[in-house]
Amino acid sequence: MTSAIGVIELRSISKGYETADRMLKTSPVSVHHMKPICPGKFLIMMSGDTADVQAAMEAARAEASDFRISDFELHGVHSEIVEGLKRSNASLPVDALGIVETSTVSSGIYALNEALKQSDIHVKKMNLGMAIGGKFLAVFTGSVSDVEQGMKVFVSSMDQKRIIHYSVIPSPSEELKQHFR
Repeated sequence: MTSAIGVIELRSISKGYETADRMLKTSPVSVHHMKPICPGKFLIMMSGDTADVQAAMEAARAEASDFRISDFELHGVHSEIVEGLKRSNASLPVDALGIVETSTVSSGIYALNEALKQSDIHVKKMNLGMAIGGKFLAVFTGSVSDVEQGMKVFVSSMDQKRIIHYSVIPSPSEELKQHFR
């Protein structure tokens, strides 16, 4: 059972692979992302038991050193975060959409976890920096009031300078709904 995730972003792709190797040799975690993201950054995202994630992140921070852009550990992570890393959730009905874009992956995941825990929303899709300039994009759904509440929690859970833009779209068009299936 997954109880924690760890995320580290680096400003070097080669140092990213080196950091991932050290982290994986330190602790038995499941790696969800270990790849370059735009623009020339490297993202490692893992999950596992709390102690394993803590040990892996400690090793990753030491190895990454000055190449580290940001990192965090999230304990008691909401199950939809880990599931969202694996796939998009096309089967969810769409009454309203919340769409949010942040400048870093780690800040976005942290805020999304808080929103999931404090409101009745569900992850539709997450983009972790690839082909979007290293940013984070989350799309979530629920009733209009739930999406508004989720967005309020999301926005209040992070540094406002990291938020690029966010939208709540009540009763989205059928074409937009199809886009997120």
